[in-house]
Amino acid sequence: MKIAGIAINADAGLIDGNLNKLRKELAFYQELGFSWVEVAPHGLGAIYHGRLNPRRLQELQSILKEYPFRYTVHGPNPMNLMNDEPNNIEWQMFLASIEFTAAIGANIMVYHAGRYWPEEKFLAHEMPCQTPQEKQALWEKERLLLTKLADIAGHASVTIAVENARPYLDAAHYCYAESLAELGRMVRAVNHEHVGIALDVGHAHLAACRYGFDLVQEVSLISCFVKHIHLHDNFGHCCYSTERKQYEMDATGRGDMHMPIGWGNIPAAEVLAQLGDYRGSITLELRPRYREYYHEALLSARQLVTAAERVNSWPVSNAG
Repeated sequence: MKIAGIAINADAGLIDGNLNKLRKELAFYQELGFSWVEVAPHGLGAIYHGRLNPRRLQELQSILKEYPFRYTVHGPNPMNLMNDEPNNIEWQMFLASIEFTAAIGANIMVYHAGRYWPEEKFLAHEMPCQTPQEKQALWEKERLLLTKLADIAGHASVTIAVENARPYLDAAHYCYAESLAELGRMVRAVNHEHVGIALDVGHAHLAACRYGFDLVQEVSLISCFVKHIHLHDNFGHCCYSTERKQYEMDATGRGDMHMPIGWGNIPAAEVLAQLGDYRGSITLELRPRYREYYHEALLSARQLVTAAERVNSWPVSNAG
């Protein structure tokens, strides 16, 4: 394992397209000692109706260059290559996301794995009873589109990192990537050097507790595909998709809490120990409600990385 740096996510909802807030956050991250930042084009107001806003892109390029960070990109959360609705804009939105990633000098673009039934439809419609054949057709559609997009991303020196999904109590198996093994199967089928896995440790812990698989073992099986890491903590208690008030969920210890590592019960050191061949950055994907603890989270992550490297006799790198 050789960590290139530790990033903090510039929360899309917190910034909400406000460039003054972006500057404030970047200055704050610099003061804390982060060397990388993960940004989201949708949170920065860079993509509208699936297309880049050239004026906003120029403004963002200028601002991001004012700071000494290296950047990674998180694509729009609703982007779903399995979307089979007429006139969907997934393809052009994906192209815009790759273009944005290249334009700011980043080389990782995170994509939430395709959903058979997307989150935004959970409350609007009764969950369908999809047949295995229907799900396989959507899986194949995702594989084909990812393969095509990988070539485009490769020409832009961008790697698509497909993120494993969080589970819900009321929507079992809505996404193939609730399973790390199934996500590995997809990446193996795409078989392209510019497509890998964005390992979200928090999501994986929730899924392991929900479906009863061994988290550490599953990580070891897909470790060769990992191109990016999201690190945050929770207690492994899944929630319903209707539970959205984070202050209530934190009090009960439920859901995808995105706490600083060490606050929950994820065996983070054991997980990182499976990633000896990993080369890249680690993003501390934290909710803004923990903003005053970001520096503490950075120090803890540095210690965790150093300890994991020492245990496995990996060369200790300067994870800034």
